[in-house]
Amino acid sequence: MTFKNIDSLFKHIEKQVQDTMVNEVADAVKENMAEAVQTSVYDAYNPMYYKRRMQNGGLIDKDNMEVTEIPNGIVVRDVAPLDNGRRDFSLDEIIVNGWGNQPFERDMYACCKEKLEQNNDHVEALKQGLKKRGINVK
Repeated sequence: MTFKNIDSLFKHIEKQVQDTMVNEVADAVKENMAEAVQTSVYDAYNPMYYKRRMQNGGLIDKDNMEVTEIPNGIVVRDVAPLDNGRRDFSLDEIIVNGWGNQPFERDMYACCKEKLEQNNDHVEALKQGLKKRGINVK
């Protein structure tokens, strides 16, 4: 590929990076998020008054992990709905903050961040995604 000027080169690279973030990096983050939810939320205790939905519409269902583009990156948030139909609270905030009948705070986002800092899956996903798009990175 050839470019007429440095600006067109940078625009091309930025587009490829953002596309990779929304696809490959988001997939890596979702995988780590599911693992973080399992360990920090589901393994923390067994509920007595409700049945967990898990991968069937619950917190580890990757279809409930919403990816939002931001400048130079993405945000991944678990938007699993409450199972009682209420929309005035979000399930992830209730669990992360330990609100209501929750026994304690279970910050799945901090757990996911820690996992990614340790395993660098998101960095590897970015490298592989860019290579797939013809951009060689080290």
